Amino acid sequence: MKNTIPLIIAIVLGGIAVFSVSRMIRPPEGEKEDQYVWVVSAAKEITPKDGAIKESWLMKRRVELSSIPAKAIPWTQINRVIGQTSVRTIARNDYVLSSDVAGMEIRLSSALAEGEWAVPVTFSDPSLVRFLQPGDEVAILATSVTQEIVPKTDASEQPDVVESRSTSVIFPCVRILDIGKGDAIRRDEDAGGNGTIIVALTPQQSATLIAAQRTMELYPALRRASDTHALKRRDVGIVTDATFNDKKTGIKANLEPVVLPDSTSNK
Repeated sequence: MKNTIPLIIAIVLGGIAVFSVSRMIRPPEGEKEDQYVWVVSAAKEITPKDGAIKESWLMKRRVELSSIPAKAIPWTQINRVIGQTSVRTIARNDYVLSSDVAGMEIRLSSALAEGEWAVPVTFSDPSLVRFLQPGDEVAILATSVTQEIVPKTDASEQPDVVESRSTSVIFPCVRILDIGKGDAIRRDEDAGGNGTIIVALTPQQSATLIAAQRTMELYPALRRASDTHALKRRDVGIVTDATFNDKKTGIKANLEPVVLPDSTSNK
């Protein structure tokens, strides 16, 4: 009897240990394993000066499919990374992207989700483009010009042509696929350029964007990644001449004239 008690205790403790380990490795309740994938990440900081990448420098990272970076490398393709060199410094625990590794074949199509097309867009003002990176999200705004024919009282005279401009958002949130040389690697010499980037859109949106570039001036606005605000066009509204000139609501409304001082000195 005395010998059976320690045996029973050992069995119970062993069962508890097995149960605890199974809870640790099992996905949390409600999470399905097929919603996750293992990708390659850096076990240490990897720089271009380090030379050929070693297997010990890499480790597995479990990531949810819905949030996986566009150019993350599946763990099953780790052999394509080993022996190559990095083109930028990869921080410890950071993803190793296909754009980070020299010699890896990079296809723009691999960054597209199902049902998306890659479309080039050139902005009228390229100033912001120099700060953008592949993977950033932008809103695309458009300024259009409309002409109204105003006939004269004297029908024999040429009618007046009155132009009006309006600005509104045509795409509230667009993902940037690439900038520069088409290899998903952003370099200093790509900064600015001609203001052209490659974005991902649905087929209908792609046709709309191509048509808009022919008739409108397009401008980008950088968004915070995964920002859920202002995802509908009507959230922003439209800016017209009345925004500035209307006597009741325009930029001058309810403002008192400022009298300039004779001197700018504070004394």
